[in-house]
Amino acid sequence: MSDSVSARGYAKINLFLRISGIKSNYHEIETLMQSIDLYDEITLSKTNTDTVTSSFAGDNSLVVLEKLKEIFSLGGMALSVKKNIPIGGGLGGSSADAAAAAVACAKLWDLPLEKVKRRVASLYGDLAFQMTAGTAIARGMGDELETLPDLPHYDVLLAFPKSGVSTKEAYRLSDTLPKGSGNALSLYWALMHGDKAQSYYLNDLLPPAILLNDEISPFLERMQDDSALLTGMTGSGSTLFSLYKSIEDLERKRSELPFPTLVSRTISPFLAK
Repeated sequence: MSDSVSARGYAKINLFLRISGIKSNYHEIETLMQSIDLYDEITLSKTNTDTVTSSFAGDNSLVVLEKLKEIFSLGGMALSVKKNIPIGGGLGGSSADAAAAAVACAKLWDLPLEKVKRRVASLYGDLAFQMTAGTAIARGMGDELETLPDLPHYDVLLAFPKSGVSTKEAYRLSDTLPKGSGNALSLYWALMHGDKAQSYYLNDLLPPAILLNDEISPFLERMQDDSALLTGMTGSGSTLFSLYKSIEDLERKRSELPFPTLVSRTISPFLAK
């Protein structure tokens, strides 16, 4: 058994996000999520101590590892994280790292992966999805997962406003605003067939994010493109995205934009393998 295991934590984008209600003071959602080929790299190693440490403070990985250590009576561990996913942009980097750490922990200590998943998936909203990845609809507080057949691989243009959006403030402000209309499954099937999906799009956190961050609206306006199948904001922002069938169309649009961008691609499930 190895004393060290490496894994990747992949970013996600929310292709659709509806706030469906409030339960026990927490917002419930319906969201269509998709993994993309942008990832953090983690390495988990056994140590001679009885503690769990991380080179990157502030993500969710330590909580997950501490929970697994307690449940399975494990020894000490040290986590090293190389960050590539922008922090605080709605791309799920913290939960991606936590999911990768959980998978690495299962491999490191020869634990049953499905049992590990069940024990930690409800700890954070995106974690259930990040433990499976690919394409899925998450409901409730993100822990009720309906996995879907993989979407075709699309090129993804990401754009990054200079400042982020407080998730807490976005949800709080959303309570004071009217909700939009859209259909997650119609959007999914449009993308499955390579069709434009904009008419089905919804992100109930976009209106409050626009009010909280004055860069988002002009950025979105500049990103509008007839060649894109879908343009929107992921999570509570502030990262914006467009999906393209043609990398040439994406690069053409990218060359017109005056703000920071990055090119990625949708990917299939990976962590469950």
